[in-house]
Amino acid sequence: MSDDPTAPRPPPIGMLALLLLGCLLYAATIGSISDLGSTDAAGRGLGEAFGIIYGFGLWTVLAAMVVIGGVNGKMPAWGGIAASILVPASAVASVIAIEFIKYRTGWQLLVPALIPPLIAAYAFWARLPQLHQALPPGLTGIALWGGVLALTLAPMPDYVGQKIAAARLQAVAKVENEAKATAADQRRHDNLARFQQLTDASPLWEWAAFIGKDSELDKDAVAGARKLSHRQADAVAALQRGMGFPLVEYVRLDLQVTAGLCEGARDFLQQAATSHPSPGGDPYAAYEVIHQNFSPYLEAVEWLTTHDCDIEDAVARIAATATAYPPSSSRDGFLGVLAWRQGNGFYERNLYDRALAAYGEAIGKISDQAQFFDSRGNVYYDMEAYDRAIADYSEAIRLNKFYSAAFDSRANAYHRKGDDDRAIPDYDEAIRLSPEFALAYNNRAALYTERGEHPRAIADFDAALRLAPKFRVALFNRGRTKFYSADYPGAVADLSAASALKPADPYTVLWLYLARARAGQPAQDSLRIEAATLDHSAWPWPVLAAYLGEADAAAALKAARSGDAASQKGQECEAGFYLGAKAVIEGNPAIARDLLTTAAATCPRYFIEVPAIRFELARLEHDSERLNR
Repeated sequence: MSDDPTAPRPPPIGMLALLLLGCLLYAATIGSISDLGSTDAAGRGLGEAFGIIYGFGLWTVLAAMVVIGGVNGKMPAWGGIAASILVPASAVASVIAIEFIKYRTGWQLLVPALIPPLIAAYAFWARLPQLHQALPPGLTGIALWGGVLALTLAPMPDYVGQKIAAARLQAVAKVENEAKATAADQRRHDNLARFQQLTDASPLWEWAAFIGKDSELDKDAVAGARKLSHRQADAVAALQRGMGFPLVEYVRLDLQVTAGLCEGARDFLQQAATSHPSPGGDPYAAYEVIHQNFSPYLEAVEWLTTHDCDIEDAVARIAATATAYPPSSSRDGFLGVLAWRQGNGFYERNLYDRALAAYGEAIGKISDQAQFFDSRGNVYYDMEAYDRAIADYSEAIRLNKFYSAAFDSRANAYHRKGDDDRAIPDYDEAIRLSPEFALAYNNRAALYTERGEHPRAIADFDAALRLAPKFRVALFNRGRTKFYSADYPGAVADLSAASALKPADPYTVLWLYLARARAGQPAQDSLRIEAATLDHSAWPWPVLAAYLGEADAAAALKAARSGDAASQKGQECEAGFYLGAKAVIEGNPAIARDLLTTAAATCPRYFIEVPAIRFELARLEHDSERLNR
């Protein structure tokens, strides 16, 4: 190309296009980073990322402009060398400046703000040689590249100082971490030495020193503590000494609610209430006191109450102490859970009135806790107050639309009411929300069994047992359903598996006898073996005695009429069915029909014997019609 600056040259259209693109990228870059120091962490991260992306594009355009300026214009050799060094160096300096801008917007913003105009100006100067007479190459290059150099170097002292300070801090931290690691190793060594000194004679609280989620010896300590012959007595002594760990680790330590432990727990909880009065007007301080001194024992309150340990006064004292704390959601939350836990204990003991009172108190403290309503609904369900149960389950679902257990429970209540059209959609929803909810499959299957929809029932039982292969109730129910489907060998297989999981269940033994007899298998000898370990003093032993030939049907029917009215109704239902089924097997259809018809009139509709009675009566009717043809 001619060195004559006056020679005609094509217009710098490419440079102008790059300049326009550069201006857009420049505006975007400065806009992204200008307020980094005044925004939050998320905003800083996002702004920095966009600033660097736009800046990379901007410096690429600047580099292209310098190249075009040198190729299509005129640039001194030393200017090209300066550009090849300072363009990438200034990009690095701008990134460094952005790091400072992130935390305090200051003069560092001048670095990415001023360097691009200087580089662009030099590129245009090089592209337009006609300017070189007015702007000599030496002075122009020194002025523009000198400015770029000064701005590139400007953040370096702070950057180097920051790196030196960081290195010093890192060195100090390394020394501190090494010291901590050494101290931790020493503590582990000391703890292991102390732990290895424990023996079978060591008291439980010495083992408890190594129990807890932060202890590396936790599992070994629990295993050793569970082997102590004096574990239970030591737990009582620990409570008497003011140690609460037995009430925290009662499950892992395999403790029992003995009279001594009950008394020790009651005294400990009362002392805890007395020793931790209101800390004053600071709600956070109140939370800390509750969290450290009361909350760890909430599960134990339920455990003790369930096992008939009278700790009501102690619980009342804790509640009174907490009530005196400054009002806060944490205080009310604790009081609500405390009442709920106590209610669970009463419910397990079938003390329904006390459970309802406790659950009502819990709901009064926390009105948006779905589980509290679900628990109270369970009480109403067991009391056969199905409308109230449904109302509580519905409220639990309103508070938590994903509460699959509440859908299952409400379905059970609808089914007990005889409203299967509402029960089935609730079972469906429970299973949709929790596809691994084996109990919901079992419950829906039981409904299908009662409706005589045996294939659908067996499909649901199959699903439940795929999810929980040792689900005894589902095995038992599927065995009954196969019995109704005349699949007697299949019924024997399922009922045998259920009996193996709970050999002491007399009803499984009775059903297994019926299935074996119908399948043509030896039943009497097996019954005698399986019944040997059953409780002879409890119902339904009189029925089993009749099956074994140790009593007659009249004696069993007479025994069924003992107990309160509710017990009598259920026992007469069961006696009528099992004795009737026995009569069918023994070839006495008239006796069987009388017993089964009477049972059908007395059985509560939700008893499992109801579909069985229908099955036996239908079978008798079918056999009668066949004989009369």
